[in-house]
Amino acid sequence: SSGINAEYGGDGEVRDGFVQSGLWAYCRHPNFLCEILIWWVFAMIPLSRVGCGWSLVGAVNLTGLFTGSQDLTEQISASKYPEYRRYQETVPAFIPSVRMMTIKRRD
Repeated sequence: SSGINAEYGGDGEVRDGFVQSGLWAYCRHPNFLCEILIWWVFAMIPLSRVGCGWSLVGAVNLTGLFTGSQDLTEQISASKYPEYRRYQETVPAFIPSVRMMTIKRRD
């Protein structure tokens, strides 16, 4: 336990075995969300220029891949860390809610 906290500065950033601060306070998988958004932007560029719908195939497939990966990582984390279930109930997987962001700012 102290090895994890020391690795992350020892300021309590890693609580209960997983990160819950910063972007992870608003979204459980901000890295997956950004990766999905990047691929959708890449897909929209040719669509807007030449009207090629085939560019969407990659974005759709990668969205499915990351969604499936999210399911797997959620199962692993929930089995490893008892507090992860509470975290799942309070923090959205991908899309942060506006309500949550305003509540966290007031705290």
